[in-house]
Amino acid sequence: MASNPDGGLTIILGSDGFLGRNFVRYFNERGWAYHAVGRSAGDLADPDIALRAFKDAPQAERILHLVTCQRTGQVQYGIQGELIAINARIHLNVLEAWRQHQPQAKLISTGSSCAFPESDKPIVEAEFQSGPMHPSVRGYGLAKQLLAVGSETYASQYGLRYLHLFLATVYGPDDHKLPERTHFMTGMIDRAVKEMRGGASAFTVWGEPDTVRDLLYVDDQIEAILAADGAFENLMLNCSSNAPVTIDQSARAVVEALGWTAPITYPPGTFKGASYKTLDASQFLGKTGWAPKTPLVEGVRKVLANDYGVA
Repeated sequence: MASNPDGGLTIILGSDGFLGRNFVRYFNERGWAYHAVGRSAGDLADPDIALRAFKDAPQAERILHLVTCQRTGQVQYGIQGELIAINARIHLNVLEAWRQHQPQAKLISTGSSCAFPESDKPIVEAEFQSGPMHPSVRGYGLAKQLLAVGSETYASQYGLRYLHLFLATVYGPDDHKLPERTHFMTGMIDRAVKEMRGGASAFTVWGEPDTVRDLLYVDDQIEAILAADGAFENLMLNCSSNAPVTIDQSARAVVEALGWTAPITYPPGTFKGASYKTLDASQFLGKTGWAPKTPLVEGVRKVLANDYGVA
């Protein structure tokens, strides 16, 4: 069971983003102390705003850095410069504000498998920066690499504590629904609901059925992050379940949760991304004993009930 081991206060950066909102809910449900930093604090790409946000926050035991500017699908190809510029500024400003105003806090930042090179086998941490990233995520992925290396180098030079976690694809209630912002599972659920309610004769799924991804329900990923925080420090770590799924398995879970009997179709020419992308989280799993609690169909049903009123 996930816990707040030392009772210390946590700063949640990005508290009104998808993962941040769910962290706030999770902490509220348990009565844990936190300080939320959301959009009302201003744009963390501005160094003065980042410094002020950290200075004004109470002294914390940990900082959850969940802020990112992200787009998905085909749109990523056209805004690579924008994604690297915005995210690099955010991450560098967070690192400097951490050093100046919250040096006692452990910085826990979230990364992505897109920061690794393409591979036809589960990716281990030692493969970080060992080759080129998928063309669709070069800008975003390079900024994530900067955050990971920046955390390591700041901690080394200034005697700070950090943990950079490479996460699964996360889905759950209140996720982004816009096509250019949503991840594959949330987009799939949203499209299925709209097509079913619109009387479609088939469920349209983007990509290829055998594409492989890591996938976790948001509460499971939150508990994995907290478990990693309790067991690791000063390293980059894969934080997932070693249980990847295919796009087809995910699609079948969606129609099962909906009770929809329509066939699944894969139109040619839709955005695909890397064909195989999964993290080897053996180091994390071996030390924490963490395991996900939410089967895929159950997780989809929770999203349907919360976001669409589907019982």
